[in-house]
Amino acid sequence: MRARDLSFDADHLLIRPWIDPVVDQIGHDPRSAYVERFWLGILGPSTTFLLRYLVDRLDAAPDGFDLDLVECATALGLGRLRTPGSAFPRTVGRCCQFGAGRMVGSVTLEVRRRLPHLSLRQVNRLPQTLQLDHPRW
Repeated sequence: MRARDLSFDADHLLIRPWIDPVVDQIGHDPRSAYVERFWLGILGPSTTFLLRYLVDRLDAAPDGFDLDLVECATALGLGRLRTPGSAFPRTVGRCCQFGAGRMVGSVTLEVRRRLPHLSLRQVNRLPQTLQLDHPRW
């Protein structure tokens, strides 16, 4: 999913948990040290913070919730929502691009509550020091 494919004509997005029994059991919480150390360079800071924000909200509303898009974009420092090239649609797009979330229809975003271990391909894209550190985790 690319940012240009996202339509934020509505003011809200329905956020639901992405249920994946395997990753939910062995994966890493988006607020964990593993995600901060290894996923951050893959997802980027805005997508990492978006995931943390959404998982915090899912803790309080496990079945899902309505996300006010302007409020969320502002809370994360991502500025205006509907300007050309705005950061928020790009951030949601990266979330989907790297499998941390997926759009279901045009108004529902399913989000992983836990992220999987990095793939070998992703590990190989990390800086050398992180590549060497990854097996210890």
